Amino acid sequence: MVVINLGYTAPVNPPGASPVLTPSQVWTGLQYKVRRAERFVPIITDCTIVSETTSSSSSTAAADNNDGAAATITRLVTFKPGSGPGDGSPVKEVCKLYPPCRIDFLQDDGTTIGNYVTFSAEEHDEEVMMTYVFQWRAEGVGEGSEEHKRLEGRYRETAKLAVEGSIRTIRKIFAGEMEMD
Repeated sequence: MVVINLGYTAPVNPPGASPVLTPSQVWTGLQYKVRRAERFVPIITDCTIVSETTSSSSSTAAADNNDGAAATITRLVTFKPGSGPGDGSPVKEVCKLYPPCRIDFLQDDGTTIGNYVTFSAEEHDEEVMMTYVFQWRAEGVGEGSEEHKRLEGRYRETAKLAVEGSIRTIRKIFAGEMEMD
């Protein structure tokens, strides 16, 4: 088995982008993405919420789940055949929300995806960035093999598509071109 780790970062508000999105708006969009992933990531065709729990210091969920997540949402997502796990069948993802900047997506096969609202490294620049970090597990693939190289290239494109598609959808929401339902 090969584990492929990679990340992709893009500016949320590149020159000429309109409307300019705030970190709060980006976070709102990412929370919506958990529920309607197919509107954000073109290789996802369906998203169904299975369960949801919210944590508070006095809740049983918080006591059982001491990782600081404000909410845990379990969903089934379906990827286009050949473009993601499940080969067209639903894949279970446990989504852990850490306001105001992080969502972790955990799949049954050990694959993890993190969505982060971050800022650029410039000292006086508060440029909002979006970063997705992926850890994909590829059963039956040898380290350094041609299949490993092919998958790594495909996953790089998937990462770019996911980040840029998410930013584009969030911008449409806050431009009034798309409604959150």
